[in-house]
Amino acid sequence: MLEGQVSALGSGKLSLNKTIKTINAIYDSKLYRKDQKSFILYPKKEIISFLDKNIIPISLFTKCPVLKQLVKSGDTRVIHKDVKNNVRFNPDLINAYVLKDSLNQLRATDSKYKKISDTEYERILDIYEKVFNHKYYTGRSGTMFSYEGIGSIYWHMVAKLLLSVQENFYYFHKHSSNKQKLTTLGNLYYKIRDGLSSSKTPKEYGAFPFDPYSHSPLHSGAQQPGMTGQVKEEILTRFGEFGCLIRKGEIIFSPILLKKSEFLVRSKIFKYYNIFNSKSEIKVKINQLAFTFNQVPIIYDINHQIKDEIRIEYLSGDLKSLRGSKINFEISKDIFNRKGTITSIKYLFNKKLLNF
Repeated sequence: MLEGQVSALGSGKLSLNKTIKTINAIYDSKLYRKDQKSFILYPKKEIISFLDKNIIPISLFTKCPVLKQLVKSGDTRVIHKDVKNNVRFNPDLINAYVLKDSLNQLRATDSKYKKISDTEYERILDIYEKVFNHKYYTGRSGTMFSYEGIGSIYWHMVAKLLLSVQENFYYFHKHSSNKQKLTTLGNLYYKIRDGLSSSKTPKEYGAFPFDPYSHSPLHSGAQQPGMTGQVKEEILTRFGEFGCLIRKGEIIFSPILLKKSEFLVRSKIFKYYNIFNSKSEIKVKINQLAFTFNQVPIIYDINHQIKDEIRIEYLSGDLKSLRGSKINFEISKDIFNRKGTITSIKYLFNKKLLNF
């Protein structure tokens, strides 16, 4: 079950080695759907037909004198035999509480069953549970196809997996010196990312790839469009890929997971809405990329040998340079509060920082 793996990865209890092994194990498991390069919520299973349900196994039936007596006397309040001699529970017994009421009624109104022992009483309840297996009911995903059913990919859960792996990547970047295994983890992150819709053609996805959808059933393309929970995780992971982080109220740039292919190979005009909600544009050059944070355009630049430098341009025309990759608390606060005093931020760093 994919939620279990995501929980384990997000627990903070796994080592770097075990984190990598867990992710690889999901790819090797029955959760992996090769056609979509992604993961279903539960392994696909064979389900029994409706008419094959609610049949009491003979091995259980013969061990219960009360049930045998009910069938012999033709009393169908609890069980009955069908035309094929299968022993079934009365279809009106919709849950264990109704079954208990029926057994209590037998005890109270029929002299033959007044002395049903507590052991027999519990045995019948146990047989009922073994036949219907209510405790293992997992809803549509385990009992039907389509509508988020058997074989369906829940895109929100895949996005949660992606976010969990990214969180692990940043954690181990801080706490582990094994660069090779960290690179392996980063590549696994992008392998999961490659299974999401933005990496697919409309034919592969079964819908417009940049629209959020709830799920993809086994037999058809993406279904149920709308602002699913996937959108939230996608926003978080995208800023994580940029390495645009916030620590103790300060904006920090740490693009250690960013791909080299994100940077432009030719100049383009980047259009956005500024802090005053006016349509604006800025030229982004070769070996740069741009995104907005609180409606302030941020440009990453790898055209120089500069190790780390932040250049801030103000509405007044003033320029301010900061060494390193951190914007101090006061300036960060102005950005968070959307003061409108800053028109753009440029972060210059050496391209050797990029590992992917």
